[in-house]
Amino acid sequence: MITRTRRGRIQGRRRAPDGGALILVLALVLAIVFGSSFQQAGGRTVPVVLWYLDASTHELVRGPSVVKLPSRQVEQVAAMIDLLRTPPTGQNLATAVPVGLTARSAVLLPGGILQAVLGTAREQRPMGFAEENALYWQLVNSLISLPDVHSVELSVEGRDVGTFLSFVKTRRELAVNEAVLDKGQPVDLYFVLGDGRYAVEVRSFPSGLTRSQMAFQVVKALVAGPVHASLASPLPDAGVLRGVTVSGHTVTVDFENSIMRVSMGAGQAEEFKECLVLTLTRLPGISRVRLTVDGQTVHEMFGYLNVWNPLYRLDGRLEAGTAVAVYSLAKVDDDRLPVLNVVLQKRALTSRNAMISEAIALLAEPPAGDVSFVPPGTRIMGMSIQDNSGMLKLSLTIKPLSADLLEEALLVQQLRLTFTEVPSVTSLQMTVNGAVSFLPGGYYIGKPFSR
Repeated sequence: MITRTRRGRIQGRRRAPDGGALILVLALVLAIVFGSSFQQAGGRTVPVVLWYLDASTHELVRGPSVVKLPSRQVEQVAAMIDLLRTPPTGQNLATAVPVGLTARSAVLLPGGILQAVLGTAREQRPMGFAEENALYWQLVNSLISLPDVHSVELSVEGRDVGTFLSFVKTRRELAVNEAVLDKGQPVDLYFVLGDGRYAVEVRSFPSGLTRSQMAFQVVKALVAGPVHASLASPLPDAGVLRGVTVSGHTVTVDFENSIMRVSMGAGQAEEFKECLVLTLTRLPGISRVRLTVDGQTVHEMFGYLNVWNPLYRLDGRLEAGTAVAVYSLAKVDDDRLPVLNVVLQKRALTSRNAMISEAIALLAEPPAGDVSFVPPGTRIMGMSIQDNSGMLKLSLTIKPLSADLLEEALLVQQLRLTFTEVPSVTSLQMTVNGAVSFLPGGYYIGKPFSR
């Protein structure tokens, strides 16, 4: 180092003879220590198995992969969740991992037990049993492939001990479960669209419930309201609901006496009735709905709605052949949802074959603003109805036919909803352009589609 003396002479500061070597040694030590830390913080590349869902069958599908993971356990879990949230493209894969799901904490206990606490977004939408079960096993199956992990315990902040989100019971999982054990039961819920028509949201409910339990859960879901903000439920809050029971082909919805003080206009009262009847008569074996108050039959509700007699789907016009019900697709928020269109007939249709043929023609001509994936020129090549089971076997020629998986799924939704509106039809088995298993885009049709 150069210094200037008071006399102005320049001289060099004398260094210790071993100072440079000492500094060099210290620098090497620090480089080794910090280099090791940076390498550890950067993580390591490891083989894992990521589990996704088959987009057609919703069964779990394994996908071996090599990924770079952070060193901290909680960051490893968070990284795996992020990978599971976005399936690889072009492989017909889907995921049940929602936006907002993340890892709050994670620790690897002795014996290779990974305990992970997850968190969900505040606006997390409700999940049915089937979707929640798929999510649970996607996570467990994938996390068990992490290095040194031999079993997995998952929990979610704010949930009851032993419960994942709502339905699935958690435990220490020791091995991979290669199939979603219970896909649940899908149910069509009808809500009111802005133009007064009824749009369908499909929800999954736990299987194994009694008919009355299922009907009660469905009515509670109607009261809770739709997932899509552009839809509405005309049902009042759950405080007016006493119970729901099923006997034979009739479901009885019983309300507290306080419902008689609820104010509704004539239009809203009609929507109240239709949402209940359209939804409940979609349940297996249900053909009529009774509305009671404090267990007693009343003549009317809201001053407009006659409820003395049982209520039938679309007032029995389908059975009489004076109306045909078909489903187009309307843009609702960011989704396309099936929407019910009731088309009155100038002359009553006297056979189910005539109803099916008319429905095919109407499907190809959706209302203005809607779309349909059933194109004009769609032809019926063969049909039969099994009277003992109510299964409609239908062979169709659909050209052009989209090869997009999502559009194929919506096409099948249109067909399922429309043809199970035909009296006595409870399920649909299809052949499309000669195919009995998969459509061109990969959607699976090799099973009956139930009402």
